Amino acid sequence: MEYEITPQRQQYLDARGYIILTACPGSGKTTSIVKKLYSISQYCSEKYGKYAGYACLSFTNKACDELKDRYYDMHKENLLSPNIVSTIDSFVMQYIVLPFWYLCKECGARPIVINDGESLNNIYYNRSTNKNGEEEVYLTRVLSKHAKLFHTFEPAKIERRQHFYTWNNNAIQDENIKQYCEDSFLYRLKKGFITSSDAMWIACEILRKHNDIACALVYKFPYLIVDEAQDSSEMQFYFFSLLMNSGLENLEYVGDVCQAIYSYRNAHPEYLQELMTNEQWNHLVFTECRRSNQRIINLYSKLKPSSIPSIIAHNVEDKNIPILVYLYDEHNKRDIIRHFHKICNEHNLTERKILARGRTLCKTLSGIKDTKFKYWMSPFPYLIIDAKFAFENDDMNDAFRKIRVVYGELKYPIDINARKEFLQSIEHDADFNARIYSLLQTIPSFSLTFREWTSQMSTLLKDFCELQDIPDLHPRKKGIDGININDLKELTVEQFYLSNDEKSEYFDNINTIHSVKGATLDGVLLFLSENSQAQNISLNDFPNNPIDIMTEKQCMIYVACSRATQFLALAVPSTICEDKIAAALSCVAYKLIKINLQTELAFNEEV
Repeated sequence: MEYEITPQRQQYLDARGYIILTACPGSGKTTSIVKKLYSISQYCSEKYGKYAGYACLSFTNKACDELKDRYYDMHKENLLSPNIVSTIDSFVMQYIVLPFWYLCKECGARPIVINDGESLNNIYYNRSTNKNGEEEVYLTRVLSKHAKLFHTFEPAKIERRQHFYTWNNNAIQDENIKQYCEDSFLYRLKKGFITSSDAMWIACEILRKHNDIACALVYKFPYLIVDEAQDSSEMQFYFFSLLMNSGLENLEYVGDVCQAIYSYRNAHPEYLQELMTNEQWNHLVFTECRRSNQRIINLYSKLKPSSIPSIIAHNVEDKNIPILVYLYDEHNKRDIIRHFHKICNEHNLTERKILARGRTLCKTLSGIKDTKFKYWMSPFPYLIIDAKFAFENDDMNDAFRKIRVVYGELKYPIDINARKEFLQSIEHDADFNARIYSLLQTIPSFSLTFREWTSQMSTLLKDFCELQDIPDLHPRKKGIDGININDLKELTVEQFYLSNDEKSEYFDNINTIHSVKGATLDGVLLFLSENSQAQNISLNDFPNNPIDIMTEKQCMIYVACSRATQFLALAVPSTICEDKIAAALSCVAYKLIKINLQTELAFNEEV
């Protein structure tokens, strides 16, 4: 793997201490980290001893795998101990929570992480069988007094921060709700069922009260690199500050505040932005974009803060494809998509994506009939469908985790402690994971009807889980939207859940912006909404004046547009006047395309 040394890159490779690297899209951030890891390994060995190394931390297993693969490609060797590349969650669990959980007085049992909301909510129920052999389900005694709150504020969304509780990322002010949050939080820690957020809180409590553990961790890993640092949560920043207070001399935050699109995961990019002006930190920048042509850069640069240096295309081939702005209505979306693919084919752009904000709009654009439809009352089919899609997208960890949850709940529906012990025992069981892999390959096609799919999947689960009876996947008892339940049973699953079958008219060819974070694409078509209400993104998000801090919606558009190397197109509602488009995209060259609009006679009119 060739690596071009430029002054910006050399400055980063040589830097030690407390570093913040702001890297623009396509700057080679990941490759630069990989290049630096080799020299950091030698640096740690020489300064701190042969048993000390670095920990390079990211947020997903996929990102970690990419770092490891690139390291091998560049250096022709695998990562060597004592150095590690890991997710932050795994790092915290492996080195703090699992070995020292008993030092946190709130923990009552060795914990296991369960991030699936439905499964986590289930631990708050007790189950028993009455004298008639019927199962009875009721809230655990600790939460029975909070029954009304329980059904309004599902406990899986409760998180404990450094000084307060949140529900669904919103700080709790009401004293009654605070008490409910505390009871819910303490109950799951006592039982040993925790979320990744809980694990981080536990780790911080242990380090805060036991400095010797923090010092030992710093001794083992005197150099930490946090990739995609703009996605770090408040508690994660606090965690790293605790290590700094315990002697950590080298900490790097690498990322881009312009690409902060994970507020729903508690990301707090403002903490990183504050550190950029802190004299304790050395703030470096990468402004050379090796991905997009300057025309595309100029468009998405309209969204970035004025304090971020200008981005320059660096050795990028330009096929001179103009930026297109399509006008769409209820009838011509498919025509626009065909035109986009036609342009891509004409210029041999094989890697192309159509993007939208959120799964609802993606499903609508893909032809899904009802985006809020629920056929099953049981949670298991939805977990299985999600697992299948994760499997198809090479997210094996998520796919396997969801199938384990299904297995555990079917095998131990009443005894949650037995379920927890079982899930812990099979997590790293190679033979069991091989069985999960086989199951994921044999999940029935979504082109089947609900009746057929449910029947086949139930039989598969009976055999897979080694159950005596076929599990009841609980279809709803009544119809919906005027369709009776018998007619619903004969509809195909793929009409309501995006298909991975390229031959299907419901093929998942529309992607969320989150799904392409970090990707490089030849062509991108981004659908914008009429306004920015609720979760929508629109031309309204393009600023009229210089800004200091980006909104998450501006970051969403920035991320989407910066994936494209050669061809970028926007689709905006036909109700948007052309003057408004011109104002939002001022100083950007583009062509306006009208295709089969109800008010237009011409098939293709360019302005």
